[in-house]
Amino acid sequence: MKAVGAPRRTACVWRIISSIKDYEYDIEKANHILDQGGYLDSNGDGVREMPDHSRDLQFRLEWPSDNLYASSEAELLKIMWAQIGIDIVMQAVDSDQLSSRCCPTFDYDILLWEWGSDPDPNFLLSVMLSDEVASGYNESGYSNPKYDKLYGQQAIELNGEKRQGIIWQMQNIVHDDVVYIIPFYQRAVQAYRTDTFRGWLTNSGNLNLDARSSLGVIEPLTQ
Repeated sequence: MKAVGAPRRTACVWRIISSIKDYEYDIEKANHILDQGGYLDSNGDGVREMPDHSRDLQFRLEWPSDNLYASSEAELLKIMWAQIGIDIVMQAVDSDQLSSRCCPTFDYDILLWEWGSDPDPNFLLSVMLSDEVASGYNESGYSNPKYDKLYGQQAIELNGEKRQGIIWQMQNIVHDDVVYIIPFYQRAVQAYRTDTFRGWLTNSGNLNLDARSSLGVIEPLTQ
């Protein structure tokens, strides 16, 4: 099974271009694909079995216990997967314990995970490199030599438009290979005082108003 992730990304981090189209939510098509693959519910209990009938299609769905919204997300996924005959056993796991089992030992079925990064996409691109499987950053175990090569190219490309084109190629690759299933992009909301300070950088590529690039230029309003 693929890892399910909920990376915290903004549009400037992971730009989706028009050539990338999300997969349709189609219960009927999903059931048809499973039927064609031989994953049938032969005993009529609502859960499909492996083609050789060795076991049911039942999987562990786990998430870090300090994640505040993952349990609600898991409930929705369990309901949706039940509609195609897949049974899910949900469990919140201590973050350190889950990390040690996940990365890089891959002792999991499905994870709810998240990533956050700077406006520059270099780090988020790096977690899908073949070299990062052993380090634990590449928690899905994905490996694609073409992707690795493009990563090296974008990392040294000084022309912004050329680099953007390379990154778009990388996005197409990981989208088509379904490295992650991204249920949503988390919106970060911050408040700031304009009656006390001025000079906040609110539209310059910052992810956080408490970044040094912003805090270094704000100044108090004089009374």
